[in-house]
Amino acid sequence: MTALKLVQGFTVNEKKDYINRIVQSEPKTGVLFSEFIKQTVERKAKRMSISYTKNYASLIHHLDNFANIYDVNIYTNSINEVFIDDFIMYLEEHDYKHTYIKALLSLIKSMSKKAGSYGYAVDPSFDDIYFEENESFAVFLSLNEITRIYYYDNLTKAQKKIRDLFIVGCLTALRYSDYSTLTKQNFTHDFITKTTKKTNKKVIVPLHDYVREIVKKYDGSITPGLSIQHFNKYIKLICKKIGINDEITYSYKRGGKLVTETKQKWELISSHTARRSAATNMYLTGRMKTYEIMALTGHTTEKSFFRYIKITREDMVKNIAGDNFFRK
Repeated sequence: MTALKLVQGFTVNEKKDYINRIVQSEPKTGVLFSEFIKQTVERKAKRMSISYTKNYASLIHHLDNFANIYDVNIYTNSINEVFIDDFIMYLEEHDYKHTYIKALLSLIKSMSKKAGSYGYAVDPSFDDIYFEENESFAVFLSLNEITRIYYYDNLTKAQKKIRDLFIVGCLTALRYSDYSTLTKQNFTHDFITKTTKKTNKKVIVPLHDYVREIVKKYDGSITPGLSIQHFNKYIKLICKKIGINDEITYSYKRGGKLVTETKQKWELISSHTARRSAATNMYLTGRMKTYEIMALTGHTTEKSFFRYIKITREDMVKNIAGDNFFRK
């Protein structure tokens, strides 16, 4: 039977320490990483979103499973390049997507940094860990497609309300958590004023003519009261009905291998497509400065902004082709 002992207030199984199992029998001054995460999350859970708790619960599950498979303890100071390489291999062997693995590693780095700030032993090299980024894939809707969706009439009353809410997202760059909770009080004169749920910052967005018509149609009460899961399901079906069916081929890494898929565009549309479409189309007009669009989207660096919007190299070239630089 595995013995138990107390390490800085945490009860742990007396197994070999993952990082120090070769050089010494006793661990450095560290605590079990998954236990530290549990206690940290429990303290913050009441003021954080449900997804915050779920994401860390997922990470804890994988850490504990990894520890059981290899019969080791993972301490706060176990998180270094060697551990990360092994952990990535474990995740890839279980066929998880590249984006999911990257998200878990981001959570690990965040909690490692927090453990260090609390005075627990950490390996400083955790902050240098880099996971090769795939180019993220997501679709956006052009202004012509948005107009086509807006004027399509062969929908039920309920479908039209969902469609109209989606159009608001496509023309404001708000997140679903914000454009789905707009009330009459958020519409003032020619603007939408909203304190965003994610960042708790106030944003002011000019009203597009389509949005103005939608607000008038519903007297400011535009939300259908759907969960994001149901909204995503219905907006896909609506876009399928409208005929947003261009074939899209894209690639991603899964289980360490490159996978290529082809789907119709409506299958890839979700509530977040609206925000991405708004940001991309604002940029493609060529009339708005990047920092002005970033003031609406909340991006803090141009690097993150350009990773977010969806434009091809051809779009970029067309956007600058009319510049005076290319004239006599």
